[in-house]
Amino acid sequence: MKKILLWLTVLGVSVSMVISFSFVGCKAAEETTAEETTAEETVAEETTEEETTEEETATEEVTEPVLVPEEGASLLVWEDQSTGVQDFVAYVIDEFNKIYPDIEVTFVPVDPIEATPNMELTGPTGEGADVFAAPHDHLGRLVSGGIALENDMIVPDEFLDAAIVGTSYDGTLYGYPAAIETYGLFYNKDIIDTTAQSFDEVVEFAGTFNDPSSNKFGLMWDVANAYFDYIFPAGYGAYLFGPTGTDRDILGFDTQAGIDGLTYFQSLREIYNVDAADANYDAMMASFREGNAAYIINGPWAFQECIDAGLNFGVIEFPVFPNGNHPVTFSGIRAVYVSAFTEYPNAAKLFAEFMTSPEMLQKRYELTAQIPPRKGMTIEDEYSAAILAQAAYAVPMPSIPEMDLYWTTMGGTLANIWNGSDVTTEVEAAAASIREGFSQ
Repeated sequence: MKKILLWLTVLGVSVSMVISFSFVGCKAAEETTAEETTAEETVAEETTEEETTEEETATEEVTEPVLVPEEGASLLVWEDQSTGVQDFVAYVIDEFNKIYPDIEVTFVPVDPIEATPNMELTGPTGEGADVFAAPHDHLGRLVSGGIALENDMIVPDEFLDAAIVGTSYDGTLYGYPAAIETYGLFYNKDIIDTTAQSFDEVVEFAGTFNDPSSNKFGLMWDVANAYFDYIFPAGYGAYLFGPTGTDRDILGFDTQAGIDGLTYFQSLREIYNVDAADANYDAMMASFREGNAAYIINGPWAFQECIDAGLNFGVIEFPVFPNGNHPVTFSGIRAVYVSAFTEYPNAAKLFAEFMTSPEMLQKRYELTAQIPPRKGMTIEDEYSAAILAQAAYAVPMPSIPEMDLYWTTMGGTLANIWNGSDVTTEVEAAAASIREGFSQ
C-alpha cells in the first residue's frame, strides 16, 4: 500500500509539472523564437529525468531486503530430547522444507542444559549445531564465549516482554523465544470453592483448615527454595541484580524492600509450622495428592503429575500480598540460538525465525503444552492460561554469571529465616558472602 501511495504521489507531481510546462509552452510559442522553444524542451527533458530519479528513489525506499539462504546450505539443529519436542522439530523441518526445499536440515536431540558446554567445545571446530536450544540463563556464557549471533530477524513487540528481556544481553537480542514458564498457585477444587484474591485470605483460610497432627495445611511449598521464594522480596519491590537483572552491584534482597518481603515470608511460618528441612517439594506434592494441602506453589512441570494422580485441581495467578502488590515470579525462557560458528548464517536465521513463528509455536504448544511466549496466541487449557496470566507479573531469571552465587547462598539463608533467625542479620550475611564471591 505504501508503494502505491508513493507511486501515485510521484505521478501527481509529474502531471502537475507537465500541465505547468504545457501552459507556459503554449503561451510562449506565440511570442518566442525557435531558440527559446528549444530551451524549454531541454528544461522538460531535464525535469523528466529528475522525475524518473524521484520515482526510482521512492521505489527503492519501500523495497524491503529479503534474506537469501546460502547456496548449498545445510543445517544441524539441537533441541530437547523429550518426545513432544522431537515431534515438534520434525514438523518444523517438514514445513520449512516446503519453503526452502534445497536446505538440508538434520535434527539431533540434545539436552538444552548440555548444549552450551557442547557448543563451547564443538562450535570452533565446525562440528557444533547451526541452531541450538539453551536455557535463557546460559545467555551470559553464550555471549561472553562468542557462541551466539545477534537476533536481527524477529519483531520484539510481538513477544511477551519477559521473553525479550530474558533472551537479551546488554541491550542486544540474541535468542529466538520458544516457550515461557513460571509458577502460580495450585488448588484442590474439592476443598476450595472460591479462590483467594489475596494472601490475607489464604492465611485466614489456613487458620480454619490446618491440622498439623494430620499434616494438613492450607498452603504448602518448598520453603527454602530461592526460585519459589523470589516472590517475597520482588513482591515488595526488590529486584535481584536490578530492574533488568544485569547489575551485580544491586542485590535487591538486602534493601529495606527485600527485608520487608522476607519478613512477610517468615510470618507465614504461622500457617505452615514445619521446619525448612521438612517443608520441601516432595512433602508438598505428597500432601497435595492425598488431599491434605489446599494450596501449593508450583509450576507447569507438575501438571501431568497432578493429572495422572486423578486430582481435581486448578491453577490461578498469585493473589496480592498485604501491600496490595502482585507477587513477582521468576520466569524461565526456552529459546533457540544461531551459532556464531555456522557456515550458513542466513539459512540458520531463517530456520530459527520460522521455528518461532506464530504457526510453529502454536504447534509446539499442541504437542508439548509449553506456553508460547508470543502475544495473541491461543491457549486452550485452564492450567496454562493461569500460568500465562502470572507471566505478566514475571521477570526472567538473571543470566549473569553471578547468579550462581545467589543460588548457592540463598538456600541456607532462606532456611535460617524460616526457622526463626533474624531476617536482617541473615540478609546482611548473605549479601556479604555473595559480594565476596565476586572477587574470587
